[in-house]
Amino acid sequence: MPRPERSAPPGQAQGGMPTQNVSGGVPGGGVREDIRALNSSILLLTQKMKYLVRNEKILGRNLIVLNKKIKTIEDKVSMNQTISQQTGGASGEELAGAKQKLDLMSAQLEDMRSRTATKEELKELKYIINSINPLEFATLSQVKDLVDRRIQEKGK
Repeated sequence: MPRPERSAPPGQAQGGMPTQNVSGGVPGGGVREDIRALNSSILLLTQKMKYLVRNEKILGRNLIVLNKKIKTIEDKVSMNQTISQQTGGASGEELAGAKQKLDLMSAQLEDMRSRTATKEELKELKYIINSINPLEFATLSQVKDLVDRRIQEKGK
């Protein structure tokens, strides 16, 4: 239903035509409708304010939790810095020197590994030595001595 215009005198529309009162003939009905509209707007605003307050509380709690986490992280970082300072934290040059030494040692280790016999190779050598039994062999000088003795024994 159309609301009466406020610029026209009560009981007449702007065109000069008489209008019917919206509130059923009770004077001030338009004001009552305005009050109801304002009341509903106020209710909406209060609901929105309640949501804002609730969200503000949630955000506040989240900020508190995040601040605690940040503080613990800062404490850990400062503790690590003090520990590294107490233990004489290594500078970049010292780390580079240590890295060079480590590389050199690993190269030496690889060289030693390549020059040594493996477990299987040692087992193979042991088998060969045990099967040949080099203690039963004689040297060249021992053979010459034996031959000379035989010749002398035959000559006697």
